[in-house]
Amino acid sequence: MAYVGNKGTHTINSGDGNTSNPNEAGIFLPAQYSINGQALHYTTKVAEGNVDPPASGIYPDNGTNNSSLLQRYYGGTLAACQDPNYKQPNIAGLPAGACGWNTNIQYHGDDADTHFNALQISVAKQFTKGLTFNANYAWQRSVNFNQQYTTWLRAAGKGRDEFQREQQIVAYGSYELPFGRNHMFASNVPTYLDEVIGGWQISPIVTYASGLPFTLSYQECAASIPGSAPCYPNGRGNNLKLHIGKLNTTNHNRLGFHGATTPLTEQAFNGFTAPGLDEIGNTGRNSTFGPNFFNTDLALQKNFPIHESLFAQFRVDAYNAFNHMSLGNPGGSIDNGDQTIGGLFGSQFPTRQLQFSVRLQF
Repeated sequence: MAYVGNKGTHTINSGDGNTSNPNEAGIFLPAQYSINGQALHYTTKVAEGNVDPPASGIYPDNGTNNSSLLQRYYGGTLAACQDPNYKQPNIAGLPAGACGWNTNIQYHGDDADTHFNALQISVAKQFTKGLTFNANYAWQRSVNFNQQYTTWLRAAGKGRDEFQREQQIVAYGSYELPFGRNHMFASNVPTYLDEVIGGWQISPIVTYASGLPFTLSYQECAASIPGSAPCYPNGRGNNLKLHIGKLNTTNHNRLGFHGATTPLTEQAFNGFTAPGLDEIGNTGRNSTFGPNFFNTDLALQKNFPIHESLFAQFRVDAYNAFNHMSLGNPGGSIDNGDQTIGGLFGSQFPTRQLQFSVRLQF
């Protein structure tokens, strides 16, 4: 296995396996991998459709998503050919006695990175009468790159991180309910009644966040660009507005947005048009945002004293207390009719869940 690397200060793109295609014309292999003194390198003419091989016999692997374009080149001599143990591989069309280099090249690049910027504001306040409040607002933007297409055209794969919400508010706190002795309501109740209604504490956690990004596409991509290239229309992603519908009890999904029913190559839709032949659209990757996220968890608890430092704690936890469903993203084909949402976001509880517990503490 031969390796070609480049210099840089960026981190490796997550999930790309630390490999990419050696498809830059400026990448040349060391002399020991040359054929008749001619260095092996990627030739753009072949990638553009020229079926005639270059003088060195180098063929790309005829696909933009392969991690080893340079492989099995014969017709010259290498140092390995002088080895008496060398055996010619059984490859159709290979001339008798031909010797060459049949090791794949793996290009380790460090130019597929992730950029993250954020601004956070936190507020904390403790009031009298058992009320505390904390809130955190975060504006955050994360940009990364398409893993498979990075070495062909890095800019075309640039887009929002699909797991990053741009705005998020998290508020939490606790409040001792105003019932029982020395409180606003029922302050003069007998001791036995105070044991029942007094000392209850509620603790909510409320989370609200903007939607996750997703990519728009159009149906006729295969007629214009290779299947491994990104498929974007021309236009602005924020021109597309969601129209979340009611639950379809037959298909078990919801409307995400109304898409066009006429191919984009025939008619523009909401400012979107189809790119030309061999062109990648400018809408970009992950340029549109899906449904917002909302969730509230509540905890209600009370301590019952038993003896000195021994007490029992009764607690009720309500997950997704308001029974709100935070939806996933719809499909992104803008000229394939209505695009629907078929699931919830991540591991959110789809319905309210209650948990009761009793704990002894001493």
